[in-house]
Amino acid sequence: MVKIRGPMMSLGASGSLADAVTFSIWKGRPYVRERVIPSNPQSGAQVGLRAMFSFLSKAWDALIAARKASFQDLADQLVASPFNAYIAVNLHRWTNFLGPSQDTPPAEVHSGSDRILMTAAWEENRIKLSSVATTANQQWGIIYFAKLDGAMTPAVGNAILIELDEDLANRDTYWTPPQIGRWYFDSMTFSDDGVLTAAGGSIDTGP
Repeated sequence: MVKIRGPMMSLGASGSLADAVTFSIWKGRPYVRERVIPSNPQSGAQVGLRAMFSFLSKAWDALIAARKASFQDLADQLVASPFNAYIAVNLHRWTNFLGPSQDTPPAEVHSGSDRILMTAAWEENRIKLSSVATTANQQWGIIYFAKLDGAMTPAVGNAILIELDEDLANRDTYWTPPQIGRWYFDSMTFSDDGVLTAAGGSIDTGP
């Protein structure tokens, strides 16, 4: 169980969240990291949280200095680094199915790209997801959702992959599912200021 401190922000925490990420304290400083040995790495909540944690960790270095600096006040409140403040606030948003933001507080005024999934096809033991986009807007990332044997509504629990969405080029993304079957997919993009955009549309791998 995650224990929350600081009710105004609800960001001070200890413990593990869905066996996917761990909040702790080291030398008096709070930090967040990916949990090393999850009890079931294929469960929906774990996969969705780990996907966002991985995306955020990789995206941090590319943020401009001013956006990194926007997390300093929150970091000071948490007695943590700006990076850990950025991870904490964005994972908190994601657990509430809100998009991550490159700065805080998020403006939430722009849209992500209009990238849409066009096809999903098996290639040996993996599935190729092909997408196209025509409008960039304030694009930052794309989230892929999947469910076996039935259409679904996008949620944290069925998010499987989160990638940078940096241009309008056609894209092929490959995913190896945990089992063979008819998989249904959807996608959402998100802007750099925290807006999720439902540009996807349900598709499946066929019979």
